[in-house]
Amino acid sequence: MIRFLYMLTAVGFIFSIAAKAPAQDQKKTADPFARWESNIKAFEADDKKHPKEPGQVLFIGSSSIRLWDLEKWFPGLDAINRGFGGSEVADSLHFYDRIVKPYAPRAIVMYAGDNDLSREKTPAQVQADFKEFVTKVHKDFPDTQIIFVAIKPSIKRWNLIEKVREANSLIIKMAESDEQLTFLDIDTPMIGEDEMPKKEFFAKDGLHLNDAGYKLWSDLLKPHLDAIPAIKDARFKPLRNLRDAYHPWSPPTTLAAWEKEAERIRRQVLVSNGLWPLPEKTPLEPVISKKIDRGDHTVQNVYFRSRPGHYVTGNLYRPKNIEGKIPGILCPHGHWKDGRFYDAEGGSQSQLDQGAEEFASGAHSPLQARMVQLARMGTVVFHYDMIGYADSQPLDHRTGFNDADAALRLHNLMGLQTWNSIRSLDFLESLPEVDTDRLAVTGASGGGTQTMILAAIDDRVDVTFPAVMVSTGMQGGCVCENASYLRQGVNNIAFAALFAPKPQSMSGADDWTIEIETKGLPELKQVYSLFGKADNIEAKAFPQFKHNYNQVARELMYNWFNEHLDLRIDGPIQQSDFWPLTREQLTVFNDKNPLPDDALAAAPLRDLMTKEDQEEFESWLKGDIADYRNIVGGAAEVMLKPEVSDIETEYTTVRQDSEATSDITRADGIVTNSDGAHIKTVSLSSETKEPAGFVFWFDSAGNSHLFKDDGAIKDEVLQLIQAGYIVVSADLFMTGDSKGRTQSALDYPIDEKYPGYTYCYNTPLLTERVRDILTVIQNSSQQDKKRFLVATGDAGVWQLLARTAIPGDKIDQTIVDLNGFSFANVTTIDDPNLLPGALKFGGLPGLARLIEPSPLAIFGASKKDDFNKTLSHFKENLILSSEPLTDKKVVQMILESE
Repeated sequence: MIRFLYMLTAVGFIFSIAAKAPAQDQKKTADPFARWESNIKAFEADDKKHPKEPGQVLFIGSSSIRLWDLEKWFPGLDAINRGFGGSEVADSLHFYDRIVKPYAPRAIVMYAGDNDLSREKTPAQVQADFKEFVTKVHKDFPDTQIIFVAIKPSIKRWNLIEKVREANSLIIKMAESDEQLTFLDIDTPMIGEDEMPKKEFFAKDGLHLNDAGYKLWSDLLKPHLDAIPAIKDARFKPLRNLRDAYHPWSPPTTLAAWEKEAERIRRQVLVSNGLWPLPEKTPLEPVISKKIDRGDHTVQNVYFRSRPGHYVTGNLYRPKNIEGKIPGILCPHGHWKDGRFYDAEGGSQSQLDQGAEEFASGAHSPLQARMVQLARMGTVVFHYDMIGYADSQPLDHRTGFNDADAALRLHNLMGLQTWNSIRSLDFLESLPEVDTDRLAVTGASGGGTQTMILAAIDDRVDVTFPAVMVSTGMQGGCVCENASYLRQGVNNIAFAALFAPKPQSMSGADDWTIEIETKGLPELKQVYSLFGKADNIEAKAFPQFKHNYNQVARELMYNWFNEHLDLRIDGPIQQSDFWPLTREQLTVFNDKNPLPDDALAAAPLRDLMTKEDQEEFESWLKGDIADYRNIVGGAAEVMLKPEVSDIETEYTTVRQDSEATSDITRADGIVTNSDGAHIKTVSLSSETKEPAGFVFWFDSAGNSHLFKDDGAIKDEVLQLIQAGYIVVSADLFMTGDSKGRTQSALDYPIDEKYPGYTYCYNTPLLTERVRDILTVIQNSSQQDKKRFLVATGDAGVWQLLARTAIPGDKIDQTIVDLNGFSFANVTTIDDPNLLPGALKFGGLPGLARLIEPSPLAIFGASKKDDFNKTLSHFKENLILSSEPLTDKKVVQMILESE
């Protein structure tokens, strides 16, 4: 508390100086907003330490906001204070993306303006800045209420009263034409009978408020805040992003729970990389050439076919004299310029000066330094290219797999690169001198990503050292490190934990891994401790160095490998000097060994991969249904996340629907689940009829589809109710009334460079709606009653997919209208029905095969032949029609089923 008070005093002193600075001096400042950077960073640090729930009330502005004790004056209010004293409206506008947008507030209370006027801004300028602020809020958060607290009539700045009131009047005019903007008048109640500000409301400085002043303001504000409904759905928040400052993850606390979770995460990794199930391992046919003798070790050039149409390239380092079996080490290189050929050139001297490297050789060529030292330690090292680097041709590293079709088939560069790593391990194992019980992997940055991912999914790896990549910070900024579904609910710490209890060490630096010892290592220690192997995991950050895999970090790795690969070298091991090879010497392809003719660029390679996927899917169809459910069902669990838990209902209103239908009860409710979903539901039932069962009728229009334009219940729905059925519907996520809560940050804006950047961290919109359907259905009681599932509009697709997760005996009949939908027709990455992986697993027909045989009626089917093939085992339980589904047809089918 003493420290906090000191900070307030110091900050207040700085602000007072800033306020007194001549206007002309401020204009000379190169960046007028730079003076607030420390305040904004303090807010961000607080957010990192104490993550904020979305949908709160945000207080923003100058010192009158900063000094407003929200806990005292608004007890129980979910509010965030982001006031910074001395600020102007323009300052809140400038830092909008950092102190407004991240919170997705349901309401914003702003006080600012008197600092603006005291620094010679005109009332029109104040209004213009505020108008721009309001425009931003309306664009991002159209349902958010903004309350502008009037610029106060203070004793100290009474000379500005005319400008104060002129500015207020301009903002009043804005509020008169904007339903989302409220002007809170505090001017009138703060003026006494002498038409001067009442001293009783002010602190000694005549500018800031005392408790009496804040009580007045709080009493005036409370009714407005009470009228703003809370946005409770936890999904109404900005989407998770790869560059979020903090990606938390909490591991299970028991070994049994961890083993179950580890299996789930590992499958998630494989599905995301398009490696579920693993492809066929075709012959490598390695070509090893051009042996270069370096005295104590040799270097050779290597290429092999990792899959039809694609080759892996690299260099093989081996000790000169090999006796018996020795360890094998894979080294993926990461995103250094030119990859394997990297030469720091002009930057090498700085590495020597700061103690990052001891020798000029290592300063110039830190990648080669690692390979040479490991070979000198008595290991075989394969240093291979990431896609599009060095000799890896003809693919580009960042393009060619970034469109909707690639997402729908889970074709991504990360998956191809991970497959290259698996095949590189195959190559290493194939060498006669390699001890297959002593295999290690180490890489930095993007190579660190490959290290942890390969170790997570391939149990042949025995020891790892992922450098400068494992963290709770930035998770990987390249397309080769992100794939749809990969980090949903997890982070890189979880991937590293999948290697437990095997030996794993890692390094951090002055980058996103700087906090690895305090954020990440404790979670890893917790997992390793479940196996009684806490000593098998370690992490060391070197904050004196920027992003690197320099000698200091490498020596940590050398000694870790020495211990855990049983090299039996007297330590500590230190880097030795060497003579780097030239680019020409390291190059794999030349006139004698040209790039093979069957190496494919992105487009033809993807065509070949698509053909292979289709052939593989056909083989699944011909196989055992249990195997099919294991493969496609396993993928669907990742794609649709069908498990929902902690389902509860709170009825907000139970009433007779209207005088015309007085025997019908309408129950409005909110159904929630463990993900924080708040789903608005409507249930219509007869008071006089014995319940015959439930009809869950979903539509893309939400609950409103049950009613006519005048609010009366539709005739077809009335027929079902009068027959004794309870008709239930819902505003699925971002449909119906819930759509009014959306904001640009919530409209699922897909990263235009690569959809995997978005879907890596966030579930598809389609998946959210499928989960909502499952939540509502599982919430219903009276399981012994008949249960019909009906979906019209765009909801037919969601319902059909939700049906795959419901046991066959739980539903009497499913009736859906697909409106001609096919995943093959999804061509843009921002299509709300884009479901990554859908086409890899057979599209809607292929996924529908997961439904246990029970009465199923599909209308509006554009691919009847495909459905007939995948659902052939349904026999008489299947009705398939290309005709649209009408409400009358729904009623007819349900009533005839009796």
